[in-house]
Amino acid sequence: MTATSFIKWIPAALLVLSTQAPTAYAQPAAASRMSEKLHANAVASFRQGRFSEAYGRLINLADAGHVPSAELALWMYLHGTSVFGKDWDSTPEQLKAWAQTAGQPVQAMVPVVYPRALVAVSERKR
Repeated sequence: MTATSFIKWIPAALLVLSTQAPTAYAQPAAASRMSEKLHANAVASFRQGRFSEAYGRLINLADAGHVPSAELALWMYLHGTSVFGKDWDSTPEQLKAWAQTAGQPVQAMVPVVYPRALVAVSERKR
């Protein structure tokens, strides 16, 4: 390909790229609308008392970097026992990522670990 034939392809390349640009910019907006809709569904589950369902929905969004979902998932995790009567499952990595997403202190986000004592079956009391 010579330099002059290459120059002839530039307008065609620009035309193709310009038609792709609006799609590329529209995708984040569409993803944002979808995240907001999914968050609204999670909040609706929460308001209807379906807390496990709400937490599951929120942690998926929080893992994807949705700030309001990360804040609510952290709140549910921190107050799980006192408000909901249960401990919510999450990993230390998730808690750290959610705290960073929500702009909260990371060092306070440590999962609760209950030690288990190993006792031989023959020594167990009934």
